[in-house]
Amino acid sequence: MKFLLKDIKFPLSVSDEEAVSYMKKNLPQGEVTIHKKSVDARKKEEISFVYTFLVSAKSIPKKFQKKAMPYNQKKVDYTFGTKKLVGRPVVVGAGPAGLFCAYTLAKNGYAPILLERGEPIEKRLETVNFFFSGGPLNPESNVQFGEGGAGAFSDGKLTTRISDPLSGEVVTLLAQHSDLPHLSYQAKPHIGTDRLVKCVANIRKEIEKSGGEIRFGAKLTDVFLTNQRVTGVEVNGSETVTASVVVLATGHSAKDIYKLLHQKGVSLSPKSFSVGSRVEHFRQVIDEIQYGSSAGHPNLGAADYQLFHHCQNGHTAYSFCMCPGGVVVPSQSEEETVLVNGMSDLARDGKNSNSALCVSVSPEDFGAGLFDGLYFIEKLEKTAYQIAGKNYRAPFMTSFDFTGVKPTGAYPEPTYSRGISEVNFSDIFPAFVIDSLQEGLQAFERKMPGFVSRGAIFTGVETRTSSPLRIPRNEAFQSESAEGLYPCGEGAGYAGGIVSAGVDGMKIAIKIMETYSPNENISQKERSR
Repeated sequence: MKFLLKDIKFPLSVSDEEAVSYMKKNLPQGEVTIHKKSVDARKKEEISFVYTFLVSAKSIPKKFQKKAMPYNQKKVDYTFGTKKLVGRPVVVGAGPAGLFCAYTLAKNGYAPILLERGEPIEKRLETVNFFFSGGPLNPESNVQFGEGGAGAFSDGKLTTRISDPLSGEVVTLLAQHSDLPHLSYQAKPHIGTDRLVKCVANIRKEIEKSGGEIRFGAKLTDVFLTNQRVTGVEVNGSETVTASVVVLATGHSAKDIYKLLHQKGVSLSPKSFSVGSRVEHFRQVIDEIQYGSSAGHPNLGAADYQLFHHCQNGHTAYSFCMCPGGVVVPSQSEEETVLVNGMSDLARDGKNSNSALCVSVSPEDFGAGLFDGLYFIEKLEKTAYQIAGKNYRAPFMTSFDFTGVKPTGAYPEPTYSRGISEVNFSDIFPAFVIDSLQEGLQAFERKMPGFVSRGAIFTGVETRTSSPLRIPRNEAFQSESAEGLYPCGEGAGYAGGIVSAGVDGMKIAIKIMETYSPNENISQKERSR
């Protein structure tokens, strides 16, 4: 039988291998693997690792029986449909949603075509680094667009709030393709931008090996509908691809896709999102706040945090996409705008730690028009560009100027590579955003003493926390107004991070597979192109 042994504590000095070895000595007749590992830092003077072990054994020793429970693995079962496809399934967008959708389809014999407007991850990395160092912006291949999606230039967090058995499959596949097996059992796994590059390239090779076709520099420019049914797409304004199934996984920054769908009569609806800035501290400051005297322990690594506060004005201020030991990066996808995000490598060993500090906004704040959320974001990004002195410099404030709290130590050096200009955020953000951020910071200082008082800097603007629009879909995961069109991932309003986007992509693939039969008419030569 298989059991989970939960809440087994070990001191910080114990490695994963030593923890498994200890358990095997106590279960000589069984097999032991790590199922989950987390850090218990509730008592700063007694920080420990907490393990859940997966055990295959006939019986559990008495000393562990109170911590044991039967293990029932959740599985996703599906059957293949019989309906014939017209053409090959087309997946648009090679972010996590599109990649995992195409991967699942390819592995099951559906030979998808994956269209990506940007570059393959290796070339994209060169383009992005060139922009970081002062080169021109490529509007089609940048931190937002290109193979791997926006998540490829982030901390690579693999945590999610959704409860879905596919979450484990997504994390396991990422662990396998990045050669980082510990990702599958860490409570807060992260892959880092440096390893995501390798991971994404390996997933692409697996898709191609399994019969899928990936086209880069392939921008969706039209969707063909007949009697509210998808018949194909147009690529780069000239090429027509016939298809009865089109998966839209274009991400939250593809404004042109939203406007195209609106022109085609596909239903869209506005939704809430968040805006704010990046807050940056010395990594050591956050480590000491979170871990006390254990800060810097080699087995702990850089500390993270997650904060939120419900403000008196009805808005919520919260931290988002925290990057321990990371940097703040230029993330714009349009010229003459400023947009920031956070990024860190697997080692998380940079001098600073940063996080988005955001405030929720809704149609009540930015207007009831369908595209008013897009216009609200656009205005913030263009204003930031102008007020910071152009040339992609970013607006910046110190914690003292923003809150009036005099720091007890020095400010960290900003990591944003294109240069910064000290400004007043009140010249960029509406008053309710400023009020919410300032109230939130007061609350965060109470929850994490030192968060403000030990000195921080703010770099703006952060606006792409999630999509400002949703593409409504029915129980079959198809657009309510276009049969065969499958809105997918963050850009469709149904995900919020690498794992949830990957899960949504796999769900879409399963829905397609349950309706249609595999593409048996695709020749082996076409599958291996």
